[in-house]
Amino acid sequence: MKKIKVYGTDWCRSTFGIREYLMNARLDYVFFDIDRDVRADDFVRALADGRRRYPVVVLPDRIVTNPTVTELGQLLRDYQMESTRRRSGAREQTADSPAS
Repeated sequence: MKKIKVYGTDWCRSTFGIREYLMNARLDYVFFDIDRDVRADDFVRALADGRRRYPVVVLPDRIVTNPTVTELGQLLRDYQMESTRRRSGAREQTADSPAS
């Protein structure tokens, strides 16, 4: 499975929005808190000439700084990183439920 990395802080509203979007879409990601992880903080600062601009989302072959949820959604579609959520109207079938 493709990995998504998110760099930010646990108190930042933008970082929270990105993480919430990924969680609701049931996409796996790894979160790096730049307040607690010096190497993560160094990485973020290296991308922005020493400044802390976040959230930073790392996708295959792409690094995006401070994306909106809409921009992130489009990037994920471009990378064909699909949600594992069931599509609207889909019906889950279990061993106890009758086949249609």
